[in-house]
Amino acid sequence: MAPTVAIETVIIVRPLKVIAVLCGCVALFLMMLSIAATTWLEADGRREGLWELCRRTDTDGMEIECIKNQPRAWIEACRALCLMALAVCLCAVIVACVGLKTERFRWKYHYYKAAMIIMFIAVTLQAISLIIFPVKFLEEITQKEEVRWEFGWAYGIGWGSAIFMLGASILLLIDRDNEEVMYREKTNHNINPEPEEV
Repeated sequence: MAPTVAIETVIIVRPLKVIAVLCGCVALFLMMLSIAATTWLEADGRREGLWELCRRTDTDGMEIECIKNQPRAWIEACRALCLMALAVCLCAVIVACVGLKTERFRWKYHYYKAAMIIMFIAVTLQAISLIIFPVKFLEEITQKEEVRWEFGWAYGIGWGSAIFMLGASILLLIDRDNEEVMYREKTNHNINPEPEEV
């Protein structure tokens, strides 16, 4: 019997797509740290985050009293933008994971493109929040004549999460035209001889 030829379809997961998902996961973790922390900005013995304002109660700086932030429109806007960025980034990571997992080749690119666009939206929301917060904070401290101020570690982590989100979306963008399907020809040889007819 003559050998038979079969064509196999093999789906290859591109490493840049996996790295993009990992960057998205790191961005989620960093964003959660940044949102929860109280050290976005510091000025003259006080530090302020999205949720609390902390002040030193003694001269040594060992005792700190934290209270809820006063309701201000710009802080509410920053909170909302950060929480939306967190939710949108989570959606982007989930969509990218579905794209990695799906075996329907035509849908893969749709998932990757959607994840890229969603991640760009998350970066934009996070960046707007990270720009509004210090600008409005500086307006307040110049009115109160507090001159010395600096960015806190949580603010830097917020920018770190934005950078990881931007990196994830760029990785999804630059690797979108690469083939993820490989066609392989397989030849089957029949090594069992056919029985002869009598």
